[in-house]
Amino acid sequence: MDFLKRYYEKIVLAAALVALIGSAIYLAMRVSQLSSGGPTTRTAIKAVPIQPMDPTPYSNAITSLANPPLWTNGNPFAEIGGPTPAPPTNIDKTAAPELPISLLSVVRKPFKLLFMAYANDPAAGGYNFQINFQFRARSFFIPAVGDLIKDRYEDTGYRIVKFEKKSVAVYDPTFNTARDKDVSELTVQHEGANPVVLVLGKESEDQEPVAQVRCTADGLTGEYRRGQLLKCKGVSYKVFDIDIDQKQMVIVDTQTQEQHIIKSQQ
Repeated sequence: MDFLKRYYEKIVLAAALVALIGSAIYLAMRVSQLSSGGPTTRTAIKAVPIQPMDPTPYSNAITSLANPPLWTNGNPFAEIGGPTPAPPTNIDKTAAPELPISLLSVVRKPFKLLFMAYANDPAAGGYNFQINFQFRARSFFIPAVGDLIKDRYEDTGYRIVKFEKKSVAVYDPTFNTARDKDVSELTVQHEGANPVVLVLGKESEDQEPVAQVRCTADGLTGEYRRGQLLKCKGVSYKVFDIDIDQKQMVIVDTQTQEQHIIKSQQ
């Protein structure tokens, strides 16, 4: 037992070495047997030659792509080689599609005007003016007397016909004395209507035609004044004019600039 304990590692190493030598001898004998048996017989596969393909269809396709055919028939879906249908001769070229807009009524309604400010313009040799109109979300800046009250978005139809610079003495309790207050007057007039006098900083009132319009495409009804936008069936129109005597309105397509006259149903 003392011998095994003392040489245990060497005994195990010797046993492993013997097993390794035995495995090597076995593998060498096995390889020798396979070599002496001759080559392994394999079944030969007979190759089938590929038949040559006709390149004509591909050549025609390439030629068609390089020079695509054009439709020469009036109806591209008509049978090839068939007769071309004659164009219709009963088209009324003056007829226009009916707009989906109805003018229900035209009435006069009051609105406010405000003379906001003025300034002396030596370069122009006179005064320029600032005016606000109710129902408009901006001010109009007018260069001189005689000019129309308009801008790039709207022509109100009013014109400045007169300006008179005025002032009055008013009592100022802050300084317990009198001071001058600017009460200058600006006269404006719409063509065919009476003139309206606007006092600086004071609201004035005038009457303007208002159209009640219905978009028959969606059934919505609204009131519109000159210069406002009217939208119906995805198209925007600008109200160019409203004539209360003729009971009609003129609108302009904002994209095509085509004018349309809509008459009242009343």
